[in-house]
Amino acid sequence: MSTRFIHWSIVVLLAVGITVLQQFTGPVVGIMMLALRILIIAGLVYFAYTLWRNNRARLQWLTGRRKLLFYGAAALIVLVVIGSFFITWTLMSTLWFFVVIGGCGYVMWRIWRDTAGWY
Repeated sequence: MSTRFIHWSIVVLLAVGITVLQQFTGPVVGIMMLALRILIIAGLVYFAYTLWRNNRARLQWLTGRRKLLFYGAAALIVLVVIGSFFITWTLMSTLWFFVVIGGCGYVMWRIWRDTAGWY
C-alpha cells in the first residue's frame, strides 16, 4: 500500500469516528469541534505571521498595485475564514469557500513568486 492511501484512510476513519460520536454525544463533539477550529485558526495565523516576518524585505519592493493585491487577498482570506463561523454549510457554500481561499492563495503565491529575482 502506498503512504498516500494510508494517510487518506486515517483521515476518513477520523471523519467517520467524529460523525458517529456526534450522533451520540452532540454537544460534547460540538464543543470539541469549536476548540479544534480555534486551534487551527491560531496555527494558521502563526504560520502566516512567520511567513510574513521572514519575507517582509522581499515584500517591501512590491509596487503599490501588487501590494494592494497581495494584502487584499490576505484580508479576503481572513474575512472568509472568520465568516465561516457564521454560515450554514451547504455544498455550494463549501465549494465557494475553497474557490475563494484557493484563488486568493494563488494570487498571493503568484505575486510572491514574481519577486524571486528582484533582490
